[in-house]
Amino acid sequence: MDKEFVPYEQALALKELGFDEPCLKYWNGIGKYFDQKDWFNWNQSEKFVSIPLYQQAFRWLYQKLGIEKSVMPLDIESQQLLLDELLEQFKKK
Repeated sequence: MDKEFVPYEQALALKELGFDEPCLKYWNGIGKYFDQKDWFNWNQSEKFVSIPLYQQAFRWLYQKLGIEKSVMPLDIESQQLLLDELLEQFKKK
């Protein structure tokens, strides 16, 4: 199931852009991630980084970029590439 969550670099980029949704996983700042039983917005803390599901990240970016209809690729490599493209679009906004 770990493959359903965005990698650290993308999770950190999302945090820097203001991603503020509750997540089931988070990074503790020293390279380890933890699973939670409850959803929580770990990005409220400077020490932690929320790790969203790809679905959460795409939905959040689509809303922020004003994209009404789009798709989420099925394979992980395509998801990572599209997520990088959307992050770059958001930074330029």
